[in-house]
Amino acid sequence: MRSYFIPTQYLKHYDMNNNNLKNRVIKNSSDTNNHNSGFLLGIISVVLLIVCISVLLLFNNKQAQRIITRKINIDNLKKPSDIQSSRDNNNTIEVSKTSMLVTEKTLNVKAEHPNGTVGRLTNISLNKEKTIVEMAMTNGSQYTIHLNLHGKGVVLLDDLGNKYNLEPPVDNPYLEIESGQTFKGELVFLGGVTSKANNLTLITNNQIGSDQRFSRRPKMKFYIELGS
Repeated sequence: MRSYFIPTQYLKHYDMNNNNLKNRVIKNSSDTNNHNSGFLLGIISVVLLIVCISVLLLFNNKQAQRIITRKINIDNLKKPSDIQSSRDNNNTIEVSKTSMLVTEKTLNVKAEHPNGTVGRLTNISLNKEKTIVEMAMTNGSQYTIHLNLHGKGVVLLDDLGNKYNLEPPVDNPYLEIESGQTFKGELVFLGGVTSKANNLTLITNNQIGSDQRFSRRPKMKFYIELGS
């Protein structure tokens, strides 16, 4: 078997080349691993981004559904004005079903006051919308008097506790009567009187009237029987 002699410099050169080759292989392998790791991280980042976007969209959809549902519920709620209107309509229906007095009657009802005022009711007319009373009132005092002071004094009451307010005359809302003069006219009270009522009471100066002899705002009461 033949043996060959290889010079030392060739052996060193061979070792260096061999080491360089190994370093290149290791470096290429490391670059490949780094490339693969970067690619994997990129994929993971994209997946996480997609998941985050999906979660945000789902959250926004739920919020939107809640807002829409809340708006629908609010729209379906009745407003207080609608409820009140419904109640008013029901009350109107109930009132319309209640029978009202529709009649007219001649009266001879008299009342006197300590200050000298004398009043007399001569007629009453009732319908479903209003009640009209004919009155003649003579001021026998030495002062000017008012029967409806401040526009709130004259009222009509029935024996069931219902009150009917006066519609003050436009030309004489306080029902002023000078000394020695007589007032003759119709007093109009708003609202129909129920047929269940048996009698009415007409009162002058109901709130601030007086029974005193020198009163300028006499409080007087007239009792009206509704029976035949």
